[in-house]
Amino acid sequence: MKKKIKKILEKLSLFLIPIYLRFVVLTSKIIKINHEKFEEYINLNKPFILSAWHCNVFAGVILIENLNFYILISQSKDGDLIDTIAKKFKNHSVRGSSSKGGIQALKTLIKLVKENKRIIITPDGPKGPIFEVQDGIITVASKTGIPIIPFHFESTKQKILNSWDQTRIPFLFNQIVIRYGDPIFIPPNLGEEEFEYYRNLVKEKMMFNLQQAQIERDKRSNNKKKL
Repeated sequence: MKKKIKKILEKLSLFLIPIYLRFVVLTSKIIKINHEKFEEYINLNKPFILSAWHCNVFAGVILIENLNFYILISQSKDGDLIDTIAKKFKNHSVRGSSSKGGIQALKTLIKLVKENKRIIITPDGPKGPIFEVQDGIITVASKTGIPIIPFHFESTKQKILNSWDQTRIPFLFNQIVIRYGDPIFIPPNLGEEEFEYYRNLVKEKMMFNLQQAQIERDKRSNNKKKL
């Protein structure tokens, strides 16, 4: 009985979550900051890595709707949910993580880049530690020569879950601030010290991008309170 109820709830979630996210976008104002380079790569159909912290995964899939991204998603139950939702918003998945299927997934990502596809990696996923950059994103960027573009969103009305990744769930009738970082290029043939240098650099740039998104969110929240 418990298994049947669980399956029903899972199917219901797969049905309701995309509808909820659709209404969030329809009822919210989307503010894009520092998006020029991102849109230039999109318009020229040039491959790049969009790098988002795992806290953005739940709602981030609709904010990149119809952009034909290949998203690295773990081979877990949570990953199954994100995989299904991502496909509903016309994107694709590559299944694997640092703990399962990781090497094959990275090979697939590198192959996709050579086919001129753009990809998304959550460098602290699937299990953390939060806001720590794992090896995969540096390896792919170094081997392919394509840039990493940081991505982060914050909302003036949102729930931050008490989960390891502090998942952001935006509410209806909202202002959603999406901020993009400047492209980061990783050179080839990195030694151990160079690898660590660029890992720290990517983390620094991504945290700066997150903090700037939060500053803009707070500014808009405060302005709204004054009205």
